[in-house]
Amino acid sequence: MKEKNGLHIKILIVDDDKVIADILKDLISEESERSVDVCYDGLTAIERIQKNPYDLILVDLIMPRVGGLDLLKYAKKVNPDVIVVIITGYASLETAIMAIKEGAYDYIRKPCNLEEIRIVVNNAIDKIKLNGENKELLKKLQDAYHELMALKEKKLEDEEIANISFFSPNVPSLHYLFNPDYPPNNYIDRLQALSSLKENGLLTEGEFRTFKKHLLNAIGPRG
Repeated sequence: MKEKNGLHIKILIVDDDKVIADILKDLISEESERSVDVCYDGLTAIERIQKNPYDLILVDLIMPRVGGLDLLKYAKKVNPDVIVVIITGYASLETAIMAIKEGAYDYIRKPCNLEEIRIVVNNAIDKIKLNGENKELLKKLQDAYHELMALKEKKLEDEEIANISFFSPNVPSLHYLFNPDYPPNNYIDRLQALSSLKENGLLTEGEFRTFKKHLLNAIGPRG
């Protein structure tokens, strides 16, 4: 699903404090381009991550059974491009560095400042959009490159035929072989004539393969 102005952003909020989780959902869901899921423990979050390609995950650092750092590692393993923001009431430089080393995009301290959350989330979504645009541009460049290489290869093959036709004393024979009006059922005669040119030293092995390819294309099945 895509919005007119960009990608549709899928967000997951994970916090065992239901009040905070629901407040975050209301805050983050303000924009129509976003869909927000909420769960209240790490195990449920793992199940959600397995089934949904989330773009952004906000997760509490301290939760029973599966904590925020473990969930961060798992989410990154499933999707290296996912952006994860850690929410913690136990913020310290040590925990922040640990989270960043594990791939967290940023962290938010409890008690949560709503404006700070809005800024962090908006920045994360801008990054997601930019990454998406870069991937789309890269794909277009790759497609254009492959198309260019295909055209270049075809041009080289056509030039091979043109050059050989210009210098070879057997030009009429070559044109005759590739004449579309030539009876299609006599393709064996065409191939034999082409082989004869090679055997008489008028075509190299590479030139023979090129002509043979064009010949087979020219005399293929006709509807």
